[in-house]
Amino acid sequence: MLLVFNFFLASFFSAVFCAQAEERLMADVFRGYNNLILPVKNNSQLPMTVKVALQVQLLINVDEMTQVMHTNVWVTLQWTDFQMKWNPLEYDDIGIIRVPPDKVWVPDVVLFNNADGRFEVGFMCNVVIESDGQMLWVPPAIYKSSCIIDVEFFPFDEQVCDMVFGSWTYNSKEVVLDFVSIPGADLSVYMNSSIWDIADAPASLVNDRSRIEFQLKIRRKPLFYTVVLIIPTVIMAFLSMAVYFLPTDSTEKMTLTISILFSIVVFLLLLTKILPPTSSTIPLMAKYLLLTFVLNVITILVTVVIVNVYFRGQNTHRMPHWVRQVFLEFLPKFICMKPPKTIIKHNERARMSSTLAGLEKYSLNSLTSHHPHCSNQESLEFLTPKPNNSSLKPFLCASKFPSKLPQEAHKAVDAIEFITQNLKQKEENTLNRDDWRFVGIVLDRLMLYLFFGVTLGGTIGILTSSDHIFDVVDQYAVVEKYNPNNYKDKPWIPNE
Repeated sequence: MLLVFNFFLASFFSAVFCAQAEERLMADVFRGYNNLILPVKNNSQLPMTVKVALQVQLLINVDEMTQVMHTNVWVTLQWTDFQMKWNPLEYDDIGIIRVPPDKVWVPDVVLFNNADGRFEVGFMCNVVIESDGQMLWVPPAIYKSSCIIDVEFFPFDEQVCDMVFGSWTYNSKEVVLDFVSIPGADLSVYMNSSIWDIADAPASLVNDRSRIEFQLKIRRKPLFYTVVLIIPTVIMAFLSMAVYFLPTDSTEKMTLTISILFSIVVFLLLLTKILPPTSSTIPLMAKYLLLTFVLNVITILVTVVIVNVYFRGQNTHRMPHWVRQVFLEFLPKFICMKPPKTIIKHNERARMSSTLAGLEKYSLNSLTSHHPHCSNQESLEFLTPKPNNSSLKPFLCASKFPSKLPQEAHKAVDAIEFITQNLKQKEENTLNRDDWRFVGIVLDRLMLYLFFGVTLGGTIGILTSSDHIFDVVDQYAVVEKYNPNNYKDKPWIPNE
């Protein structure tokens, strides 16, 4: 029991003596100290060197619309104050003291490209002072820094955001900056982000070492936008070609194309809510959506033309010869289509009719000119029949029959010929309508191949134009590269 009492008593007196020693140390160190004066003995020691390090703890967010990067960092400041020196042996081996920053001179290093107007740090922590005059201040801060967002290759983009620190009142002849350890951001305490990967974090001294510029090269993780934006857009682009699979006489062709057009407009509006309204570059996804939009509008126009061609007939349109040659003979072979049997029969019948017409004309000329029962005038009527004459009347010329046929026979012949011509005309109209319909089908198939090639080429060309689409960031390797603990055995010597 006595031993326990003696131990607590010794601890109490030790704490009291230590407190008295530290109080005496604080009184001696700050006697005549002015925290408004730059801690240098004379002008020969100017400029004063302040070492700066930036420990990135968390990349909170990158707002593309406002072009602001939101980070949680620790700003490390180291400098030497010749007035803050003492002999630890004289003060009970006290080698380190901690004082509020308003009691000592601290460098007014601020973030120059601040975006929210708050230049001060988030927490005014104590300054750690060593017995040899080394000062260490590590205030945590949540900064919103301006960052020019380049959305050309969105969502496969890589951004370079700068954080520029420097003294607000001292120039390069009074205070210069340097690196604490490595020339880059300290990633030893960095926590991985679910949206961005840090690809690199170099730093450089600018303006005669009066400013230090930390660069964060961050690359977006595209999985989310690939699932919710790219894949649906690609599906819609290829779905717009499905209109050429529908039958031309179907009323759903225009409905499908206009529905897809509305969907593309919705995705365009969604993209404008994500990306900043910049006019310097066109985003990758905007290019692809614009290509899909234009192709869909062209599809609507082409569909209107195809429907118009499909429903043409003999009474309204006469098929030109070049249309028959191109769309009924050449293109079906080129796009691997077989014409329907009615069109094949129609072409064969047309060729046969032209051949038989020549033979019939030659035979009738030779026969009627020497026929003993027909006069020259009747032979001429046979060769050049009048519109009112039927094709059967030349055979009823005055011949060896002694008398004319009855009136009922003439009416029967006229009726038969009328029926024959009517049936022939209907067949011709049907064949002509089938020809126009087949032209529409050929246009459908041709547009299908053409739009498939353009859509496939545009998809591959636009979506693979980014340099980083197939790159993978090894976040662990980058963190290890910018971890100062890995350079303890090989100390970094800046500016040498």
